[in-house]
Amino acid sequence: MSTVELTVQATISLVLLVDPFMRGIFFRLLTENEPERRREYVGRIMATIGVTLGVAALVGKELLDLVGINLGAFGFAGGLVLGLMGFEMLLGGEPSRAQGGASAHEVPEPKSAEDSIVVPYAIPFMAGPGAITAVITIASAGSGWSGPIAALIAVGITVALIPVGHLFLANRVNLSPQCAALMTRFGGLFVATIGIQLMLGGIKTYFGIG
Repeated sequence: MSTVELTVQATISLVLLVDPFMRGIFFRLLTENEPERRREYVGRIMATIGVTLGVAALVGKELLDLVGINLGAFGFAGGLVLGLMGFEMLLGGEPSRAQGGASAHEVPEPKSAEDSIVVPYAIPFMAGPGAITAVITIASAGSGWSGPIAALIAVGITVALIPVGHLFLANRVNLSPQCAALMTRFGGLFVATIGIQLMLGGIKTYFGIG
């Protein structure tokens, strides 16, 4: 397979796995209270994903073997973090009446996305075990440097598309408070489901099932 063909296949695969367009919807919800910081956050996401997948393309398998990290264990841990984030979104982050009493009805302080942008949003929500595995696999294909070059080009294109989905979409979608709350809960269910899938996939990979 030529470098061009490998690059095309790598780019399509990575864009589908990282999904820089549709995941902009969740970025919009995550940064609902901080619209002025979206460009800053997108910069962090791009840098995190670019470095993570770029390193995976160059020395991914060797580095994981060196530090003794199993992709299955990484997938399980990442899925657990992502699942917890999803359940928090699904439940609205508010205690029940039985748990919180009167304090459950207090208006919560606006939440910042500061501590969620890198982990678990950039990793593993966007650049998860699937994307990392794909990059390592692509880099190992072909002859000579054709694999790593194709993987790096695919990473570059994917990262460059992140602002299109995250800033263009986030700045042009206006949601009512009720719609935003509904989307947050639906998004939480979706994120929690992805987290559980990552956990199950991690278990299968770790134990070599299927």
